[in-house]
Amino acid sequence: ECSPEGHHILRNPYRSTRFDSLELQQTALQDLVCDHSLPPAWYRFMIDSRPAEMPTRCVEMNKCGTQAPVWLSLKSESLPVPGESKRLTACATWQVFFGGTEDCCLFRIPIVVRNCGEFFVYLLQPTQGCMGYCAEAFLPCLIILKSSFRVNNSNVKIKFYATTFFYFLLPDTLTSLALQPVITPELVQGRVHLKCTYSRPSSKPPLQYMVTWSRLSSPGKKEQIQRDTTPQSFSYVEMNGVTLRLGDTVFCTVTAFTRDAPEQQSLPEESKGFYAGIKFLPESLQIAEDGREHVLTVLSTVPIACPGHDDSCKITLQLSAEDLDSQLLGPPNIALSACQVDLLQAPCSESSCAEATLTVTAVTDFAQDGNRISRIQAEPVGRRDLLWRAYTPKDVKVTVRDLPTGNCYSFTDPHIITFDG
Repeated sequence: ECSPEGHHILRNPYRSTRFDSLELQQTALQDLVCDHSLPPAWYRFMIDSRPAEMPTRCVEMNKCGTQAPVWLSLKSESLPVPGESKRLTACATWQVFFGGTEDCCLFRIPIVVRNCGEFFVYLLQPTQGCMGYCAEAFLPCLIILKSSFRVNNSNVKIKFYATTFFYFLLPDTLTSLALQPVITPELVQGRVHLKCTYSRPSSKPPLQYMVTWSRLSSPGKKEQIQRDTTPQSFSYVEMNGVTLRLGDTVFCTVTAFTRDAPEQQSLPEESKGFYAGIKFLPESLQIAEDGREHVLTVLSTVPIACPGHDDSCKITLQLSAEDLDSQLLGPPNIALSACQVDLLQAPCSESSCAEATLTVTAVTDFAQDGNRISRIQAEPVGRRDLLWRAYTPKDVKVTVRDLPTGNCYSFTDPHIITFDG
């Protein structure tokens, strides 16, 4: 890890303790430093082409290009001497309540600091939520030189001190866990919930689990919606239509720790993204004007709740087709076999909790109008609950390939025979 090929370099100047993140939050939210997706690896910090190290004092919120800056807490410890290592703790600064007092060590990340003698590298793990590792640039120093020269008829010893160290994560039995979290949908007391389950290995003392729920707020950006601490091997979050809505892609991240030493945590493991809502399979169609029927499957990845009436244990979707080349006059591009489909309540299996099918056919218009694009839209009808009322599924894009039409030729004089002879 000390060799150039043994680590990566983090060069983002926003990580500096001198950088104020408030302006980013107002003008360029996408540029915030969020290390929740940082791959576990060895890293070295550089700020403006200068070597940098993790600060060893509390860093206030909204510094280092992030909301919750992570710094190195020494307490009564000291950095190790060259060639040695020490177990230390990194802290994240945050406040529990808006406007409340900042806690310099609300979240703890166990690490080990190793002195390699020339520069810092860090074996970093992903953080929980939008936290970022801080860095302080410093001037390069040299090793101690045992030499002297004469100044004003006196010998003066010139001493230089090296302050370069290496950091890596705390080696612990927690790091060998394979939690493998998975999200599945369930109905709990008639309400739609998502359940995060993970493996629960036997351990003494028993393990506790921190489960962080997040949703994909924009491409590449996640927003935390709930955090639980539980001794159980599962955690629930409700699809309430407010903090978690249909159409969201949801993740759960699980970290294990012991009650006696909560600062020693396993590496967080994140589930695959779970899309909650209505899906069309296939998600897009490419068909031709040949009269063939193409099957389109409509499914719900979440269970259908019953408001209280037997005939309402379903979701009715109103379907419509729209020609995106609206400037062209003529018949519609596609025809649907049904204008409504019902998704009936059924036990969830694999990725489907309710399912219906219909067919899509390209309309033969006998016109050379080129390839045309249409879309199929679906809208839930008859539902009054907040979860479904404000939800519109994604459209299905249908590309209709134009085929050449046949021609009829007459080589003799046509004769028309009428019914009256």
